[in-house]
Amino acid sequence: MEEYISAEAETSFTTEEVEALIEVGALLSSNLRLEEVVEILMDQAVLLVKAATGVLWLKQGEEAAIVPAASYGLDYDAVALLDRQLQDYVNGLAAAGKPVITGNGKQEGCILERATYAVNFAVTSMVFLPLINKGRLLGCLQLINKQDGSQFSRRDIRLCHTFASQAAVIIDNSLLLANQEKLMISLIRALTSALDARDPYTRGHSERVSRLSLLIAREMGLSPQQQEILQQAALLHDVGKIGIRDNVLLEPGPLDEDKWRIMKSHPVIGAQIIQQIEPKSVMKQIYEGVMYHQEKYDGSGYPGGLRGKQIPLVARIIAIADAYDAITSDRPYRKGKSPAEALAEIKNCAGKHFDPQLVEVFLKAMQGISKPADG
Repeated sequence: MEEYISAEAETSFTTEEVEALIEVGALLSSNLRLEEVVEILMDQAVLLVKAATGVLWLKQGEEAAIVPAASYGLDYDAVALLDRQLQDYVNGLAAAGKPVITGNGKQEGCILERATYAVNFAVTSMVFLPLINKGRLLGCLQLINKQDGSQFSRRDIRLCHTFASQAAVIIDNSLLLANQEKLMISLIRALTSALDARDPYTRGHSERVSRLSLLIAREMGLSPQQQEILQQAALLHDVGKIGIRDNVLLEPGPLDEDKWRIMKSHPVIGAQIIQQIEPKSVMKQIYEGVMYHQEKYDGSGYPGGLRGKQIPLVARIIAIADAYDAITSDRPYRKGKSPAEALAEIKNCAGKHFDPQLVEVFLKAMQGISKPADG
């Protein structure tokens, strides 16, 4: 029969098991994405109790059903079949909120047969552990078969129950971080749209600078996380222009000295806006891109007169992308130059306005690519 298991202690954990649980606990302080977290947790759960395979099921929303989010040792088709065969069963067990061993009893023989059909090998023992944090059901951990052919034991359940308690907290933290990021991205898009609405002559500029910055980042081999931060910083690099009054921002011709001084304040205004956005740990590098994108490699830029590698990398990249789009864009008082002319101008300014190494990267990335169209 299906057996509901209490979490009462029976035997002590081995040193190896304790170390594995500590390693899982370290994920609590990580900034990994949910997709990465569930893959790591799935691998760790299988290794912890020497299971043959398994699936980590997650709830997709408050009212949604639990669906597979990660697996170990199963291909896509097997997981999809398992989802169809067992979803109602898994949802019911998870909702009950108790760990369960499914063995060879008559009542669950059908469940084992359905699992066997899905994974295409004999399933003789399964463990299901609800993932619950602060009374909220997040999902369910399913482990299939022991590697040595034995049945899952009460001791395995106790070990997995401890693991599942940690996993639920880690998953909940990752979900919270993901929701914060969604809110932050929505805010970034709203601020960019607000700026575009104020200055029709530069509409789409931030989007183009973002795409050009990503070209450089990919050519450099920056990590996906670094690319994402750069993309967001580039989208917001001119956000401080929201605080520039219309008779300066919308001036149809070149600015006089007084108006230019006002315009040069936009990086500082933008940085002040960025400082108000949470989470601050994520916004730090975005702040650097906004604050320092007008600095020049030779120290002649603003607002801080930084030079060389004193200028944060994100700002050095944005500076090149920003200049290229500005050179190739039409303005009321001049027509934009061709891509070839813009690239020649940027190359000529390598070591003066721009990081010479990044200019080489940009030129390589732009080979055969014309100016991106408005997005």
